[in-house]
Amino acid sequence: MLTVKNVVKEFDGFRAVDDLTFGIEENTITGLIGPNGAGKTTTFNIISGSLELDKGEVFLADKKVDNYATHKIARMGLARTFQIPRALKKMTVIENLMLVPHGQSGENLFNSWFNAEKVKEEEKQNYQKAYETLEFLELTHLKDELAANLSGGQKKLLEMGRALMADPEVILLDEPGAGVNPTLMNKIAENILKLKEKGKTILLIEHNMDLIMSICDRVIVMSDGKHLVEGTPDEIKSDPEVLKAYLGEKTA
Repeated sequence: MLTVKNVVKEFDGFRAVDDLTFGIEENTITGLIGPNGAGKTTTFNIISGSLELDKGEVFLADKKVDNYATHKIARMGLARTFQIPRALKKMTVIENLMLVPHGQSGENLFNSWFNAEKVKEEEKQNYQKAYETLEFLELTHLKDELAANLSGGQKKLLEMGRALMADPEVILLDEPGAGVNPTLMNKIAENILKLKEKGKTILLIEHNMDLIMSICDRVIVMSDGKHLVEGTPDEIKSDPEVLKAYLGEKTA
């Protein structure tokens, strides 16, 4: 479903991503882990189109998408969240979601004046879709709350909702558990598993190993921009190379 092949990205001669290759199978949850500076977020930025790669290829399904514009990749079925949520703070929760769908008729001034019924019907549909997304995330009680007033965990859920409003097939989650209390962490984990049940394919960066080990089908470990090792959660947590590079433990 998603393939990264021999990808290289350099910044002033420093290789943040170094000949990286991996594949993500459809309808799976895959964790992308590694120490700070391993190149995980740079990899996300390359996949989602916000950074151009220097070498290599990225495929979404069977379509080569490396160096496509972010909006074009999004329309092809890939959405991502960010470690720091990017909701519009002075808008309500449901308004943040209703802004997401591309090409809304109301964005055109002509339609607003001369095709008001079409605009009104489309807004009604967007509202219903946004409300259903909030139901999925169990956030309907906050639909009219300003995004600025949400807790850190609630902002993470809203960020996930904004991604879902784009109807993606592949979702990149950048540290969905960072700074989240245990109760909301459990809810986020449940929602990620429900996304898989809905047929979505998920790749997530996460430092919370309990979350990674509890929900992921496979785990990819990066170190110094390279693919170090990958396997099932059980294989990864006992791999000597992972213990050395990621957990800082000595191997025999």
